[in-house]
Formats: sequence, structure tokens, C-alpha cells
Amino acid sequence: MSRPSPQTDRLLDLVDLLSRQPADGATLAEVARALGLSKATIHPMMVTLTRRGWLLRHPERHTYRLGPALVAAGRVAARGHPVVDAARPVVRGLAAATGLTCLAFVAGAMPGEPDELLVGEIGQPPQPPAGGGGDAHRYLRLGDRFPLKPPIGSVCVAWSDDPTAVERWLDRLGPERPADALTQIAPSLDGVRARGWSAEVDSQLRERIDLLAIELGEDHRGVEHAAALRRILGDVHRLFGLADALPAVIEPTGSYRVSTVCAPVFDGGGDVVVVLAAICASEQHHAPPRTGAEVVLLGERVAAAAAGLTAATQGRPPRTWRR
Repeated sequence: MSRPSPQTDRLLDLVDLLSRQPADGATLAEVARALGLSKATIHPMMVTLTRRGWLLRHPERHTYRLGPALVAAGRVAARGHPVVDAARPVVRGLAAATGLTCLAFVAGAMPGEPDELLVGEIGQPPQPPAGGGGDAHRYLRLGDRFPLKPPIGSVCVAWSDDPTAVERWLDRLGPERPADALTQIAPSLDGVRARGWSAEVDSQLRERIDLLAIELGEDHRGVEHAAALRRILGDVHRLFGLADALPAVIEPTGSYRVSTVCAPVFDGGGDVVVVLAAICASEQHHAPPRTGAEVVLLGERVAAAAAGLTAATQGRPPRTWRR
């Protein structure tokens, strides 16, 4: 595991802060307050960044905003990731067509650390739906990282030629990994390959039961209730396993609280380079129930966008592609 760098974190926090208010900028005092640092600590860094063109300082308002040097760096970064650049209009079009927040995740890794997905583009729907999914973008930023912990990332391992890839992915569950995890997940991955897209089912019910058990346990009057709830919770965890979080088959007449629908974009070597995702739930709303037919329609739409992006960027599906 790499060692943390506080100075680097401060720099990135500063850039993130100013990127969220591009027009107005922020004063030295506002930056220091937002980052929880003293003005004496942040001032030398901001002076250096201004001299290098990373920041611009307004001569009268004394506010700072991002400078032209970052524009040049951003253009170089875009040229270095042509698939991500090509994904931007696709993601925005998908958001407009579905009415959901849609994302382009970049499949990336850090040496010595688990693989993660990075948010490369965010598409916002014109009018967020009342049922959820439309306000997810408020809690997401470009560059946010998501660990590939099952069921997240199934589209990244479903087509892998590496026989150990699924095992390494399941190992990220840590102590939560069931003894029969591979047996549970195998039909689900078969379903992902057969459809060409994944549907991750909302697990917030289990999380809410977990929190309720904790709250009852902290109240001495609820100790007995908490013990009973934990026994029930154990049954829920056994009944609602990996196969339920990542259904192998989507029944058209069934009802599903799908949180995310994902499809892979392949590069020229047949590896997943980008994941397109439609977000059906958010921090403020649980995933609304959808019929299986509605889920399939959404999945096919995301998969079609991903397939079009693969073709447009000269990618090709892997040998195990079965659509």
C-alpha cells in the first residue's frame, strides 16, 4: 500500500474546490476555511500555482480560479484517453434518453492496490425523475473512485480470459465472502455474458436492517429485540446472497429494485476499457421498483450505446462475447 501524501492531497483538494465554482472563484480565506487549513498554510501553495498559471487571481476581488495551464493539461489528458473523450456525448445522450444520471467509468488500477473504476464523465438528465436516479450527480465528481467489490464490476470480469480474475474479484469481499461465493456468482456472470449487460439489485434493505440492529443494541431496552433482529438478519443475509444482488435471469413480469445497469466498452485487445452505467438510485432515493421488462429495455439501451462506442473507437468484443 502506498504512503499518503498530505501535500498532494491539499493540492488536489484545492483543484477540486475551485472546479466546483469555476465562475466566481474563492478568496484565500474561503479556500482555507473550506479545506480546514490556515491561511498561512495554504498561501504559499496558491502563490506558486498562480505563478505557474494553474490559478488566476482577480486583481480587485482577490479571488482565485483555475488557470489556463490546467486547460492545456486537460487537453493532453483527453487526447491520451480517446475512448473517454468519445464517451462524453454518448453518456449525455444516454442520460437524455433514459432520464437517469449516466456515467462513463474508466477501468483503472494503482500498482499494488485493488482495481477501481474512475468516473470519467457524468451525464445529467434534463429533468431528474421523482423516483430517484436523477440527483445522483450531486454526489459524484469526475475522478471519483469506486472499488470493484462484488456485485460492482461484474462486467469487468465476466469476459476475462484469466481464470483467477473472478476469484480475485470475489476476494475483495473480505470476511463477507461466503464459502460458496463462486458457486453463487457463476450463473450471474453467465447471465451478464448472455445479455451483454449487468443489473445490480439494491441491497439497502439489508443495510437498513443492520443499522436498526445496531440502534436497538445501543438502547438497553432493546437488547432482546436486537438479538432477535440479528437472528433474522442472519437469515436475510443467507437468503439474499450474491445471486440476488446480481440476478442471472431478468423475468419480464418480475419486479426489481435495480440500482445500476452497466455495459462494457472494449478496446482493440478485447479488454474492458470503459463501463457505461445508468444510475437508477441515489443518495436521497432508494431504487424504485421496475418490471423486468423495463429493466431489460434499459439494459438493452445501455448495451447498445456501449456497443456503438466500442465500434466507433475501433474496439472489438473478446472471444467469450456471446451476444
